[in-house]
Amino acid sequence: MVKTTVIAAFLIFFALPAFAAAIPFHTVREGPCKVEVERFCEHEKPGGGRIQACLREHVNELSKLCVKGLRAYRNSVNLHLKSRRHARRDPLFSPAARHPAPAAIGPATAPPATTTPAN
Repeated sequence: MVKTTVIAAFLIFFALPAFAAAIPFHTVREGPCKVEVERFCEHEKPGGGRIQACLREHVNELSKLCVKGLRAYRNSVNLHLKSRRHARRDPLFSPAARHPAPAAIGPATAPPATTTPAN
């Protein structure tokens, strides 16, 4: 039982964060913040962080639901970035582990020249 618990804890702690993905912002924009986006940011073209900047300008006027959605988005982005940094340090997720170098075909250097001893 203890061994199973340790294995499960290992998988949760190390494996799952490596595959964490950030929530796409459009789910927040079209979900909990839809009314606020239509009210305050209808003149903004989506992309380049313009909608997020507009919502930040009106942060004191946002509904609790929208603020909660924005926090969830921010937390998911932070988790995603943290998991990517972790994956880069983990040898199991390093590019060298995924794509090992091909084996050498022959010696890398020429054999040393042989000399005859002088009498």
